Amino acid sequence: MMIITSLITEYNPFHNGHIHHIEASRRLTGADVVIAIMSGSFTQRGEIAVTDKFTRAEAAIRHVDLVVELPLLNAISFADDFAMGGVHIAELLGSDHIVFGSESGDINALKEVHSKLKDSDIKSRMETYMKKGYSYPRAINASIRSDLFGGANNTLGLAYIRAIEELESDIVPLTIPRLGNRYSETTLSQSRFSSATSLRGAIREGRVEEAAQYMPRELAGIINAAGPLSNEDLFATLKLLIQRSSAEDLRRIYMMTEGIEHRLLAKIRDHRSYSAFIASVKTKRYTWTRLNRLMLYILLGITQSRMDGHVMKDAVRVLAMNRTGQSFLKTLPDELSVITNVNSTNRHHVEDEIMATDIHNIFSRSQRNDYNTPVIIAD
Repeated sequence: MMIITSLITEYNPFHNGHIHHIEASRRLTGADVVIAIMSGSFTQRGEIAVTDKFTRAEAAIRHVDLVVELPLLNAISFADDFAMGGVHIAELLGSDHIVFGSESGDINALKEVHSKLKDSDIKSRMETYMKKGYSYPRAINASIRSDLFGGANNTLGLAYIRAIEELESDIVPLTIPRLGNRYSETTLSQSRFSSATSLRGAIREGRVEEAAQYMPRELAGIINAAGPLSNEDLFATLKLLIQRSSAEDLRRIYMMTEGIEHRLLAKIRDHRSYSAFIASVKTKRYTWTRLNRLMLYILLGITQSRMDGHVMKDAVRVLAMNRTGQSFLKTLPDELSVITNVNSTNRHHVEDEIMATDIHNIFSRSQRNDYNTPVIIAD
């Protein structure tokens, strides 16, 4: 029996920390096949991907056996939705394990926190702290009276454990310690590993040689030549979309709650940059990341009713594969829709992802789309 290990990823951009994650996961599980389930054109923290999904898949397939796309509506949502989409794809692919990096590095400690959060008293305390404006990790620590929990990767790790349980999956969750600086760190690390945030910033500032110490040199050059994208590039379009909308129009957008639409309309005309606008709208309840996601929902036209009707599909969009991955795909059941090349017959499975790629291309000016870019096959 083959051992299948899945990694739920963004690779924004692909870097040395990701290579370590892949190699450590392969050693830990003895995997015959390692699959990267990767966000496409936009990411979980509400950001446009620094470069297109095909370029990122090309970098990743040199180290994993298969790269498949995480469906858009999961990829740009909260931790629980993101995890549910990733675990669903991993389950469709018959995965034995999901391995994730975490600040904890201790799967038993994360499982213990997961168990505690089922307690009704702790749930009640969590709700109280969240209403006070506590972040999710801080609310957990306060509720379980511990400082064990913290960090974005721990949050996602808990979400993976919860999704596996909710889907009644036999997938075994495992974790390895996250190395290098924190995801949100904006300065390059002194170690061999540096955060994706710091690498995007370095490339945007033209410090390509510095960034190349922490990621594949060729990829750093490609991103620099194409022009690294950020949410600042979205601002003119967002300003147009918000200013032409009424409060009623905006209320239809997913997660447009608590009257935030009035705040957007009041502030948008005063600013000429994305960061200044978001800083002016930000509140204790509406964090930077939450507002980033809200901006993506506006950009992509994602409404509350659309999310309410979202059903995860039994289909897998393959972006890249090596010979091992190609052989593995042949072992999958015939009833599973495996999409290697998008066409008129199968496009209904990936309409959201096609749309997201096309919108990403408006800003990147890339000519590669889901129709003209066949599955990437690495030797």
